[in-house]
Amino acid sequence: MNRPSYGYNAADSSEPGEQPVCPRHPDQVTYVRCQRCDRPVCGQCQRPAAVGVLCVDCEHQLARQQRSTQPRNAMGGAARRSTPYVTYTVMALCALAFIGQNLAPDIVFQELAFAPFRALAMPWTFVTSGFLHGGIMHIVLNLWALWAVGQYLEQTMGHARYAGVYLVSVIAGHVAVLLFADPTSVAWMGATVGASGGIFGLFGSLFVVNRRMGAQATQVLVLIGLNLVITFTVPNISWQGHLGGLVLGTALTAAMFSLRPKAAPGADRTALARRAAAVHAAVIGAGLLLCVLIVVAKVMTVPQGYLVPIF
Repeated sequence: MNRPSYGYNAADSSEPGEQPVCPRHPDQVTYVRCQRCDRPVCGQCQRPAAVGVLCVDCEHQLARQQRSTQPRNAMGGAARRSTPYVTYTVMALCALAFIGQNLAPDIVFQELAFAPFRALAMPWTFVTSGFLHGGIMHIVLNLWALWAVGQYLEQTMGHARYAGVYLVSVIAGHVAVLLFADPTSVAWMGATVGASGGIFGLFGSLFVVNRRMGAQATQVLVLIGLNLVITFTVPNISWQGHLGGLVLGTALTAAMFSLRPKAAPGADRTALARRAAAVHAAVIGAGLLLCVLIVVAKVMTVPQGYLVPIF
């Protein structure tokens, strides 16, 4: 019976009567053969198998086959049960920032809080303000929401996609605050803090994920609706930040599902996963670019003297 070839001729590389040599190292004489392709394999190229040894090419071929049959999550990444490191990290940063607010409130708030009038002078506050909070109840509620929603989404979407959606949602919340702020109003000078923009982005992401996976989505809509009612009825809550995070978080997740490469019968699942990762990275980048363009458009409409200069 003929054996398949995996990169080299499956037959011995020597003529009848000659000593068999390794195809990769012709100067190495060997009588050991690969259990899969039956080619001679020298000590450098031998890879231990359940019975006997494999050559390097067969080992790589088997590894590709195993990766191609690996289960995938909802976004096309490798499905595995892992610790939600991103969720834990965000929660830890929020807790550390809150401790800093209590130990050195003036310094931390001044350097990290977002305010429209200094958006250009302190662009890092589009992100850092999402880790600050206005009080104990504020941070407790946000940490609970992160714990409840974040763990599930991080397992479902994967670490990188989940982190991208969350961070861009945080940025989008502050971009919305800037967009809707009137330079002549008190709100232009006021600071906005909290992880709520990112959390609302996760709420929207949760709705899309559950709907596309055939899971319960009505309860998520009720959750979003209740939080929006609270947003618009309770004083001193930034509806702009909540709405900005919700809109962009939902849109990014929906775009990831819509643009994800579809698997055809016999397709290389590993290559497909790489393509999906590249497409989803582009979606996250497009969301970030949209935020930048909105900031630029808003800045161009602000009267001179209402923005702190960059230099």
